[in-house]
Amino acid sequence: MDFSKAVFYAGAAALVVGGSLVVGMASVKRDMGLYHAVWGTLDNAKTIWEEMPNLRGTEPIHFLVPSRHPGSGVTVNEGAKADDLILLSGFLGDDNKARLMKRDGTVLAEWAFKAHTIYDDPSFFRQPPMTDWNAITHGTIITPEGDVVFAFESGGLVRMDRCGEVKWATHDIAHHSPNWLADGGIVVSGGRHVEGGDIPWPFEGPYWEDLVFKFDKDGNKTFEKALTTLMIENGMEAWLSSTGEFKTRVNGEFHLNEVEELSPSLAPDFPMFEAGDLMLSLRNRNMILVTDADVTRIKWWKVGPFVRQHDPDFEKGGKITVFDNHSDETRDGSVAGGSRIWQIDPATDQAQLLYGARDGQFFFSPERSTHQTQPNGNLMITAAQEGRAFEVTQGGRIVWEYVNRWDEGRTLWLHDAETYDPSYFTVADWSCPAP
Repeated sequence: MDFSKAVFYAGAAALVVGGSLVVGMASVKRDMGLYHAVWGTLDNAKTIWEEMPNLRGTEPIHFLVPSRHPGSGVTVNEGAKADDLILLSGFLGDDNKARLMKRDGTVLAEWAFKAHTIYDDPSFFRQPPMTDWNAITHGTIITPEGDVVFAFESGGLVRMDRCGEVKWATHDIAHHSPNWLADGGIVVSGGRHVEGGDIPWPFEGPYWEDLVFKFDKDGNKTFEKALTTLMIENGMEAWLSSTGEFKTRVNGEFHLNEVEELSPSLAPDFPMFEAGDLMLSLRNRNMILVTDADVTRIKWWKVGPFVRQHDPDFEKGGKITVFDNHSDETRDGSVAGGSRIWQIDPATDQAQLLYGARDGQFFFSPERSTHQTQPNGNLMITAAQEGRAFEVTQGGRIVWEYVNRWDEGRTLWLHDAETYDPSYFTVADWSCPAP
């Protein structure tokens, strides 16, 4: 680094640290707008020096984790459906991206998710990103024509065509993975800051409400419903204060991280539900529940055995599978730690462990992550904060693995890996004109 740059970075550090000190001294309440502006810029109170690799574009520090597994890219490719295509999403290479590839790692198409390119002004994000590497995406969905839809975490929902051109981008606060609706629309979790006279009983103080959003195929919002309202309407007020306090979490009481519609094809397997019903995952309550399509009536709910779960899925045969993050890394032989995949029967409330928490099956991602049941019963598992996706047979054998390598000792977050039969796509040629 030359002398002028060193002076600039030192001056910037002094300015930010000094400004933060002034704000800290001036603010008695943590909900003060200026306080959030400063600490949002510093990304959860990290110091300017910790942010330097991110600001210089040398290391994506918010996406790096210690490596748990050897190798890079596709490290295992045996015994799985050979012609499947796999859609990866995460921090791939040098940015937030989605990548469609063959099982051998051959890349067919790639999309870059740059917040400051997509939005001229991303200041509406809940924590406005200083750089593209301060914006995080979750899972990505794809159309037969090759359009992809994704959400920035507490930012906008975006649709791109197969060559990366933005078709539309919303300014609603969405987060986590979007899912398709049977009518071609999209359902996703969302958020809204609640304060003043809008605070519902039994809560006190401003907080972030979780909402269910529906959008049509053109990005127009067609529906929203607040979870607090849903709980009160269904006589579940006791759950709203089950933490023992009326003061709400500033970051949200529920942390709604998945909304999935029950499709017409699967509905006959769930006689207690109807096509169009929605399954919701409430991470902070260790709860999944099913509502009607209008999110007015809770038809079924369950707490645990999963802990801080993600990605519940309706499955053939009337079962629900769920990624149990578990948030316990212990593996000393006496405690079954690590993440796991459960199968739940909503008719009986019985839970069956499908993978994890056994010898030879340890994997761990305390946040994020997805899974997908394959037609042959295998499981594609994405351990996001291991930077790894892998497919296992019903007997627990790994038949495919991808490691999202950064350097010798670290990997990058890999949010999702989902398989597609080639017949799903109408695209014959994935090539695009040079930029």
